[in-house]
Formats: sequence, structure tokens, C-alpha cells
Amino acid sequence: MPVITIAGNKGITIEKKREMVKKVSEVVSEAYGLPIEAITVLIQEYDFDDIGVAGELLSDRK
Repeated sequence: MPVITIAGNKGITIEKKREMVKKVSEVVSEAYGLPIEAITVLIQEYDFDDIGVAGELLSDRK
């Protein structure tokens, strides 16, 4: 039973999350040859203060 974790910054809409979960689930289901019901997708969202890129916080890069 595959579990896919998607981690990223906050800010996408619930509609986009639904679309992303559906598409990811379909691709993984096909790749593993499993029913889509066997696929779990977890979305972890982080504030810009909690993400560092190139040695600095995203909140400082804006």
C-alpha cells in the first residue's frame, strides 16, 4: 500500500489539492498495478518561515 508524501509551502487552494491528489493517485496506481483505493497521499504544508532555500528562509527572499 504506497504512501506518497507531498511537502511544500502553504498557499494552494483546496481545489488544486483535490486535483493533485487525484492525478498523483492515478499515476502511482498505474505504476504499481494497484487499485486507486490502495494509494494514500499526505500533504504537508509549511509556512515560508519554516522553509530554507540557498541558506535563507523563503520569508526573507520575498
